Amino acid sequence: MGAGTTVRFALLVVLLLAAGGAMMLPVVKSLHRTDAMGCTLATGIDPDRGGDMASVINALSQAVAYRGCMAKYAPPPAQWLIYGWPVLLSVAATLLFVLLPFWKARHRRAVPLESVDPDGDIRALLTDIAATAGLARLPRVVVDRASVATGAVVFGRNRRPTVCLFGGLLACRRSDPERFRAVLLHEFAHIANRDITVTYGTVAVWRVFLALVLLPYLVWVSRQVHGFLTWWGEPTDLPSLTRGLLLPALTAALVYLARSDVLRSREVYADLAAVRWGADPHKWDVTPRTPADGRLRSALGSLRELWGTHPRWEERRGALADPAPLFGAHALPMFLTGAAAAMVNIHLLTYLSTYNQYSLWRVQLVSLAPAALVAGVIGTALWRSVAYAVLTGDRIPSGARAGLWLGAGFGAGGLFTGYGISGAQWLPQRPAVPLLIVCAGVAFAWWVTQCARLWAGTWRGRSLRPPLLIGLGSAMLVLSAWFAWWTMDGASWAAGASYNSSGMRQGVLNAFPGSGGAGAPDATAADGSVVVSALAAAWPILGGFVASPLIPAAIAALWVVPLAAWALGRAPGAPRWVTNALPGGGGQKAPAGEPLPPLRRALRPGALGGGGCWLAVVVAQALLPAPPSGPQQLIGVHEAHYLASLFVALVVPAGVAAAVAAARSGRGRRLVAALIAAESAALLGLGGMMLLVSSDGCVGPLNTLESSCSWRPVWDTMSWTLPRLVNGVLTLAAIIALLAAAAVSLVRRVRPRQTRPTDAAGEELTRSGGGAADGRRLGLRLVTAMVVVAAVAVAVVEPVSLARFHTMVPDAATTQRTARQWSHATVVTVSADTRARQVHAWHRLGGRYLLEHAKADDDYLRAVLRSAVDTKNVRLPYLARLQPICADYGRIAGWVNGAYFRVPDRGAQAAWQALGLSAQKGSVDCERALKQQDITMFVSAMRELLAAGKSTAEVMTRVEVVLKEAGYETYLRSTQKARKPGW
Repeated sequence: MGAGTTVRFALLVVLLLAAGGAMMLPVVKSLHRTDAMGCTLATGIDPDRGGDMASVINALSQAVAYRGCMAKYAPPPAQWLIYGWPVLLSVAATLLFVLLPFWKARHRRAVPLESVDPDGDIRALLTDIAATAGLARLPRVVVDRASVATGAVVFGRNRRPTVCLFGGLLACRRSDPERFRAVLLHEFAHIANRDITVTYGTVAVWRVFLALVLLPYLVWVSRQVHGFLTWWGEPTDLPSLTRGLLLPALTAALVYLARSDVLRSREVYADLAAVRWGADPHKWDVTPRTPADGRLRSALGSLRELWGTHPRWEERRGALADPAPLFGAHALPMFLTGAAAAMVNIHLLTYLSTYNQYSLWRVQLVSLAPAALVAGVIGTALWRSVAYAVLTGDRIPSGARAGLWLGAGFGAGGLFTGYGISGAQWLPQRPAVPLLIVCAGVAFAWWVTQCARLWAGTWRGRSLRPPLLIGLGSAMLVLSAWFAWWTMDGASWAAGASYNSSGMRQGVLNAFPGSGGAGAPDATAADGSVVVSALAAAWPILGGFVASPLIPAAIAALWVVPLAAWALGRAPGAPRWVTNALPGGGGQKAPAGEPLPPLRRALRPGALGGGGCWLAVVVAQALLPAPPSGPQQLIGVHEAHYLASLFVALVVPAGVAAAVAAARSGRGRRLVAALIAAESAALLGLGGMMLLVSSDGCVGPLNTLESSCSWRPVWDTMSWTLPRLVNGVLTLAAIIALLAAAAVSLVRRVRPRQTRPTDAAGEELTRSGGGAADGRRLGLRLVTAMVVVAAVAVAVVEPVSLARFHTMVPDAATTQRTARQWSHATVVTVSADTRARQVHAWHRLGGRYLLEHAKADDDYLRAVLRSAVDTKNVRLPYLARLQPICADYGRIAGWVNGAYFRVPDRGAQAAWQALGLSAQKGSVDCERALKQQDITMFVSAMRELLAAGKSTAEVMTRVEVVLKEAGYETYLRSTQKARKPGW
């Protein structure tokens, strides 16, 4: 099992490459003059609060106008420029990586070994040492004759390494041959461990990042600071500006600390390999440093050591005596990995958001990158800690402390980048929500550790690598689902997202076949239903469970992976991988391993919980009244009641099963036992529910949706609500299982339970009556196979069935319509000056053109009507000349009713909305009346269009008042041609 350091280097490289394009985006934007601020102000966003949830909802609810304005007046850089930046970094880093060995040799003025070893004696000695280290051939060797140090260094790449011998080391070759041999074995261990490419590859990427990204970014942010201090600075700009300043510093610190920590670990591994090959560790000893006096100096010394690439000699000697620290999940790497992964995720999302390329699958795929890297780093560290504890007989750690630091890193990474935080705020609007990130880190590490514990006790293979790969793959699925959910929902909740309650209630009713919508009879009474209101409150959360395509697979991995390990059963005696891992191939006595509780402790509560779900669904259907035959809206309410009943009937028994399983399982398997019980109960319950719903109408007392008997598949009957029901039940069951396991663990910590003498270690007791025992064992295996097949089927079928939904990239119109239906756009109170700036931006970017156009239409309309009255020629053939005006009013209505911004002033917006409604109705009625030669309809249309003209005058008057009060008289007197919106 590897040390996982290569994956940590890969995480740093991915972080730097992802940050390249994301950090260069504002730099490239600053090279072109744009009017992004005008579009922002016209949307009604307060620039001092840009980024908060109210601003986001304002932009989304006016997505057509906002995106069109930004595309015209503030277009993003060409995609190849931003997407190509990581490619440029990669190419430059590759070139630097190739040139680094030549530069290092030239810098040290090193000469080939042949120039100081004409007889070949040194080469022969080095060849012998290289053979001892297991190298197929002696690498290239150069000599730094000017250095008096008694050491050496290796650089280059794994396939073409170069060893540089210092002059002092060559001098002691004869006087102290053991030291010479120890130093060379240590350097050759770096080659054998394949440390060189990843080490110098990271160095190359970091140096290129400094030159091509960090330097121009610092120039840009310096200009921002200068502008803030000289002329445009506001206190509300300070948080975003501070984050902009800290981002490069924190990125540099994170990369350097993580790189130094990995290099220190690799130095110790090289020591261990060298000692294994016969090196004398005492030859590396140096005089220990005198401990610093005082707490402050000691703390500064410890902090300085974190930045060093070589561990202290005391630590190296300690690791040689006891390598246990190498197998621990320490706080610093956990925190740094979490912070780096969060920053990678956010930087990668920038590539999607900049060009409006969001789709659910794309967000999910983006989240796979940091999830895979975290699983490789953290998962490997936790598996190693479990394996080492099994080999040494020590207590197996729970993983909770490592998860706490991992979660803290996740939170810190989001805080550094400002994701989900307004530019004017230091912390999210709902600070309690980000605590979920810390809890997620703890739960993830706790689950990984328990899975590793199960596999370590049951795996019969020669190596733990196969189950490790299974565990890391499942960990990646789980973590990617979490990242995707946090990106699409969690960050919004943290930023203060709110939803339109009436829109949510109507959306819930519209989700059911037969619902009549807002205009159905008794709609007000239906909307007031307590159950519908409760479902409306939970609907966004349930929608988030459906939004992530990999949630079903992640939920399945949570319990199927540990279930598979548990089902194997503990191997008799010591597992083969334990025997092979011990020194001498098992020459010493192998630990017997910890006993494994019987699987029935998890599956029996799950099976009983599944039966409880079936019974609860039957009771719910029996107690629910027969479907109403009245208005369609009441039918929708009835179905909403039924859905709520199904949720309760499926989740509650699953939660009880989780609590029972957690209470009956041992300390190291409490979480996985609760997950197995809860998910198996939920799956069995869902299967029974689907059977009952598909055959609804065939059992009289249980008829709920239908009155006639026929087979109606549940995916047809509940086509749109079924994914929410399935994902919601499975996800809530997993959450309840986690909470139940945590609660039981806390209770057991406070009040330890007395172990039973008959089952003290949790070992499965041997029963008399072999036939009965075999039957029970066969029954457990059948239940296991059934629920596993069901879990895999859900994990595969559901994403396939929702593929169109998950791959859809919503356009501006769809985004705007959805935001207006589901989100609650709050009116933000701003200063009079900001309001005037918003109205001015709205007016100059297209509002003035639309108002002048509407006024010209109104003037012409009134002139024609006045002429018709004066000449007494009120006949449709004469009035048909108004047809172009009617059509033009329709185009104006299209702009007013969604294609252009709302007026960022309450008084003007009321008249603007009236203008849109009157113009739309009048335009449609006018053209229809002229086509049908209906004079009555034409007169009604004229009244609507005249009302639209009156509303136009009200908007113009109010806008002029706001602008004049703010000192925009010069702008109002300007004869410059008004801008047409043009998008």
